[in-house]
Amino acid sequence: MEKLRVGILGLRRGITHLHNFLAVQNAEVIGACDWYQRNRDRAAEVMAGADCKAPILEQLDDLLDLEPDAIMLACNGRQQAQCAIQAMEAGCHVLSEVPGAFTELECVQIRDAVQRTGMTYMLGENANFWYFFRHWRRWVMRNEFGSVSLAEGEYLHYLPAMMKAPDSTTYTPTQVKAEGRKDCVPVWRADQPPIQYLTHDLGPLLEILDDRVVSVTCMSAPWRCPETPLRSDGQFALFQTAKGTLIRILVTLSTRRPSEHRYRLFGVEGACEFSSYEGYTRFFGRQHEEVDGWQRVDIGLGSAGSDTSGGHGGADIQVAWHFADTVLNGRQSPIDVYRMIEYTLPGILAARSADLGGHPIQIPDLRPEPYTGTIFWDAVGIPDDEPEMRPYKE
Repeated sequence: MEKLRVGILGLRRGITHLHNFLAVQNAEVIGACDWYQRNRDRAAEVMAGADCKAPILEQLDDLLDLEPDAIMLACNGRQQAQCAIQAMEAGCHVLSEVPGAFTELECVQIRDAVQRTGMTYMLGENANFWYFFRHWRRWVMRNEFGSVSLAEGEYLHYLPAMMKAPDSTTYTPTQVKAEGRKDCVPVWRADQPPIQYLTHDLGPLLEILDDRVVSVTCMSAPWRCPETPLRSDGQFALFQTAKGTLIRILVTLSTRRPSEHRYRLFGVEGACEFSSYEGYTRFFGRQHEEVDGWQRVDIGLGSAGSDTSGGHGGADIQVAWHFADTVLNGRQSPIDVYRMIEYTLPGILAARSADLGGHPIQIPDLRPEPYTGTIFWDAVGIPDDEPEMRPYKE
């Protein structure tokens, strides 16, 4: 097999994955599907521009009839588990958008399907592939910060358009009311607890720290945003890892502000921070003899000279390439079904903790054997060079 024959399910978010699988050299798009004509029309334009004549269909069953090697799932998050299992049962490898599963039972069902079918499963957590994390992992491996006792991740993304019309166009509740529409229904994320959408934050931190979380306590903010009345304005979760580190995660999808990801590591000898709004890392390592200020390190989402046009600073196209490479070469998935569970299940149980007023909840280990260490960096690699640093304030 020279190229992985891929089918794309879901052509809203999946339009980016369609672009990327059309672009990477180790894959071939053999079909795509979506319920909505509007989304199919957009995909037809993309495929025509790439001189791809693959069919665009309405149903997953029709896509599976084409006998693809793999399915990229970018569908409704409440249907990802069902579609992943169906695809694997049909003999397809699966690359799934986040969160991957919506309930604890679905995590178990996907795991069991992977074990039963032997198909490759990969969670498409694109944030893991941001370039600055590779240097963070290198610094942790070099003990640049000493023991890392605390870490933080934040996902700040205002998403008020939580109502969907029959053609898949989305509106805010205010727009629905102003236009007098009677044909709109809430989208799948309208009542999803914000903390369940934490894989962009927790996933990279777990790989950097080479760890997994074992317990969580979580609290919810009030429901005050008028555009998102079905979900909390945001949630804070505090996780304890197997190695004893505390990880705080904030997710808010209902506070009006510029979108941003933030990450922080707190070691006993140093620290580092990143905000996607600023686009660079702040660094303070153990080589600093005095606490004389941050160093600015101009490493961001993509490496110097890399293609950052494939969505999310170039991370999405890396997801496509690494998935195809994993399957074609029989390698272990860099974000396999067990790691998907370790990214996703903590958010599900954090929401449960919040429902219980912050009651601590233990997070079960659903692996057949105990976790022995990260394999993610074996796939993406660690930089050999030390990036240039300069004073944060000059």
